[in-house]
Amino acid sequence: MKSKELKQYLKEDEDRIIKVLEHFEFHDFWRAGEEIRCASPTGTNSTAISIRLDEDDLFASSYDSMVNYHGDILGLIQEYNDSGFGEIMGEIHRLFNLSNSYKKQVQKVDILADIRNLKAREKRRADTENEKHDKDVLNRFIKRNHVSMLEEAISPSVLKQFDIMFDPVKSRIIFPHYDWLEHDKVVGIKGRTTMSSELAREFDVPKYWNYIKGYKKTGNLYGFDKAYKNVIDSKMLIIFESEKSVLKQFTIEKGKGFSVATGGHDELSESQLRFIIQNTPSDTEIVFAFDKDIMVGDEKIDGKEYLESVCKKVSGFRRTSYIYDKFKILEDKDSPIDRGVKRWNYLLKWRVKVS
Repeated sequence: MKSKELKQYLKEDEDRIIKVLEHFEFHDFWRAGEEIRCASPTGTNSTAISIRLDEDDLFASSYDSMVNYHGDILGLIQEYNDSGFGEIMGEIHRLFNLSNSYKKQVQKVDILADIRNLKAREKRRADTENEKHDKDVLNRFIKRNHVSMLEEAISPSVLKQFDIMFDPVKSRIIFPHYDWLEHDKVVGIKGRTTMSSELAREFDVPKYWNYIKGYKKTGNLYGFDKAYKNVIDSKMLIIFESEKSVLKQFTIEKGKGFSVATGGHDELSESQLRFIIQNTPSDTEIVFAFDKDIMVGDEKIDGKEYLESVCKKVSGFRRTSYIYDKFKILEDKDSPIDRGVKRWNYLLKWRVKVS
């Protein structure tokens, strides 16, 4: 069977493709639209390898830090193996008991590879999964809108929509984080002090307090439980740093916002990246709207270069852009949405698109 015929044979059944890749020690498979995604034999990033199912040639790409490859699936396998093309073809033929003329000795397969890969998957899952709680975990707080939220032009209806509450004991505004898949389950409770920054520093009071120990923000996206339907309609997902920015965007959109927050400006985790690709339509534009200090950068990294690098983690799968304040509209610590509707709409209109 020639290479073209072999690729057609593999394409007829997705399980055949996975079987071949597993044989050559690729791992952590998942489906993203018309793509199979997985990790390379030498890596742990489960988005590093892409196999296009809608391409006759089974077009494959590697975004691995060690290998940059774009070609067909057979060439991809060869990139990660010491064997020649003929040997690889022979192994695949033997794997499916297909007729072929290749007679070279098959390289020994590590029979413990599957066990190692399984253990690695279980460890990565344990590192990112959050413990889920029923809503009654919020019963200790009171349903009260703190004046600071209203002063920031967040509507009472949005505060109610997001179950924003108040802790009178610790004097903290409560932001419940609901699970991005099980929308009725609480995975995190973030409390923001009502003290001024100066007073909090003087009394050594942390600005934020996590009421659920062990909450992993890298395994969730704040607000996705409210935004996911609107993302489909708007064909856009905006990614902010803070919860308040999400509440403001929902206020502007009269409760039909299409934004989420990462809980900080850390780079998207592997789990967040995979979740976004799996749970947004292919025509969705991902817009990164990080705070002004990230746009500016520091002596170590240029802000624009950093934002470009963040976008490129997604741009292979979705249209991607970022907010950049080239018009000097924002103050030093501002979120792009902090200066009102008109300025926000202007910044969004002139966002930088990344191909």
